Amino acid sequence: MAVLRKCDMLLGLHGICILHTNVLTDIRVARDTGYDALELWVPKLERYLEAGHRLEDLPAALGPVQPATVNCLQDLGHPEPKLPGELTRRCEQLCTIANTLNCSMLQVSTARALLGMPWPEIRKRIAQPLAELADIAAPFGVRLVLEPQTFAALRTLKQALEVLETAGRDNVGLCLDTFHLWTGGTSWEEVAAIDSDLIHVVHISDVTPRKGEEWSEGRRGFGFDSDRDVLPGDGILPLKEAVAALRATGYDGLWSIEIIGAKHWEWDPFELARELKRCTESILAG
Repeated sequence: MAVLRKCDMLLGLHGICILHTNVLTDIRVARDTGYDALELWVPKLERYLEAGHRLEDLPAALGPVQPATVNCLQDLGHPEPKLPGELTRRCEQLCTIANTLNCSMLQVSTARALLGMPWPEIRKRIAQPLAELADIAAPFGVRLVLEPQTFAALRTLKQALEVLETAGRDNVGLCLDTFHLWTGGTSWEEVAAIDSDLIHVVHISDVTPRKGEEWSEGRRGFGFDSDRDVLPGDGILPLKEAVAALRATGYDGLWSIEIIGAKHWEWDPFELARELKRCTESILAG
């Protein structure tokens, strides 16, 4: 299983940035606009497979573009799983996909249904299945990357570190998203103090002033009126401070760009990818 090379300016494109495309177009956009890596969005991969295409054909299409993550395995810790073993089967399925694509990471997000529970109970409900899923992922050569999210019960870096310690698995790390860190209340001092080996991928994402009572990725359907519908550097998030804090840890891995919003999804995907790359390179160079 290939692991992303270490390089201070390794840039990735998240497939959600150009939502209304297919996986082959995502690959071509990332390749032709000069990205080093691509985060593969699960709904696009599944649509590709359901249409009768073969995963085995995608590595050749990727060419020099590295498959950074399969994104993502959702609802970790949900208090009411639909079926016993459903999350396990889902993990096996996505790890098989990752292994076939020579992709070393599977992102994991926690269930919002845990909101309102006491933190010790939330930590237990997340850490236990996370350890079990990590054991499933290990034979595939896949690392799980857990992302604290401002909308979820696990929303701060401190909470994520507690979960990692409780889970106690070597093939589990963090996806740190500048949007979720800042809106979730994690300080840059906390970020700068952590072990860089725990950071497997960073999402560069900006935010507009909040439109409603809570931060949102869209209230009229996913993406519409999103607080994240803004190019990196054009919002209110102090991205240069965020990057400085992340670099202070010694992190030199993947910087992946993420934008969520209906306005930018209607751009030409190649034009949007080029502009996202230009903005992010300027922030990282600063």
